[in-house]
Amino acid sequence: MSLRSLSRQIETCQQDLELQRRSAVSLLVQQRAQALTQSRKIPLPVAMGVAFAGGFVLQRFFNTPTPHTLMNWYLTLRAF
Repeated sequence: MSLRSLSRQIETCQQDLELQRRSAVSLLVQQRAQALTQSRKIPLPVAMGVAFAGGFVLQRFFNTPTPHTLMNWYLTLRAF
């Protein structure tokens, strides 16, 4: 391969990567806008109530013997 063909190939790859980057940034902006729009539709007291209820349920679940034991085993094995 000549240097010119390599240079053209690199240039083409750079253009493709730039197009992919712009597309990804555009998708992220769209998703952020959609998330903000959807989050404004949920009233704050409802969101806080769901978070409180979810935390209560998770706390009750993890205080039972089986998940508690499994979590301790996991943390113990992870230490090694």
